[in-house]
Amino acid sequence: MQRFDTERFIVIPLSGHEARNLVGVLLQDEALASRIDWMEDKSQDGALREAFGIELRCNAGQARVWSIIERARRLQIGAILASHSLEGLDVEVLVASPFWDQDVSDEAGAPVIDWLQRHISEANPALA
Repeated sequence: MQRFDTERFIVIPLSGHEARNLVGVLLQDEALASRIDWMEDKSQDGALREAFGIELRCNAGQARVWSIIERARRLQIGAILASHSLEGLDVEVLVASPFWDQDVSDEAGAPVIDWLQRHISEANPALA
């Protein structure tokens, strides 16, 4: 999978297990979880169940996850999740609440979305 470098961030692909660990931590951020419509159970157990489901989808080739790393501090601050939906390609950027209002989603997400649009088409819909 593709790695992306922006001015402030490094965006690296994760294995299913790595995705589970990162997303599990992010979804336990109550402020972040409160903004995620697809997360019905906002508890710690709910966060861990969702993260496990993401790992399974990654391992099955149905989803991809990238870690957003703040370059200056070498700190993981978010994740980019890509999967197929009925509407087409679904890309979601999850950013830990202390890093909101810093344009992380736009800067880190744009190169991933551009790459996905170039490499994944209706003729070749696989995310694996």
